[in-house]
Amino acid sequence: MLCEQCGENEATVRVEAFAPDGSSAARMLCQDCARKLRPNLRALDISDFLNALIGKIREDRQEKEQERFDASCEECGLSWAEYRRRGTLGCPGCYRAFREPLEEMLVKKNGSALYMGITPAGARVNDEIYALKKLKEQLKSAIDSEDFERAAVLRDEIKRLNGEMRQWEDSKTCLG
Repeated sequence: MLCEQCGENEATVRVEAFAPDGSSAARMLCQDCARKLRPNLRALDISDFLNALIGKIREDRQEKEQERFDASCEECGLSWAEYRRRGTLGCPGCYRAFREPLEEMLVKKNGSALYMGITPAGARVNDEIYALKKLKEQLKSAIDSEDFERAAVLRDEIKRLNGEMRQWEDSKTCLG
């Protein structure tokens, strides 16, 4: 398409003017005519666009992080900033108050929101409980991604594992 102003060069700039009544008029111009019309008009560079977009994303993240700093536990009054400084939570209510950022930290650190704690030396970890929690996490993920065939397999595995754990508990009760 040729420039609507000079009729010589290819039109690459769309200039749109808006009137106070809400109406608008658009014209397609070449770079030269667009510069003559608006001397301080410069072409949008993709790197400028991406830098602006990344800047906006960073601002949004900083605002979200600031909201976390402003958050505090309703039960003990511990703030997120204080938790980050101390490294320990104040009460069970803190787990509810800071659930989202705590889960994000666990995923970043451990690759999963599931945390089983530190096992004392020589103690046997209850593999069945860990496996069950991991399967439930995978089941939720499969359902969220609408992978229902995988979800059915996981559901059956969870039922099987629950049954084994019940049998073990029953046998432990009978012996003991």
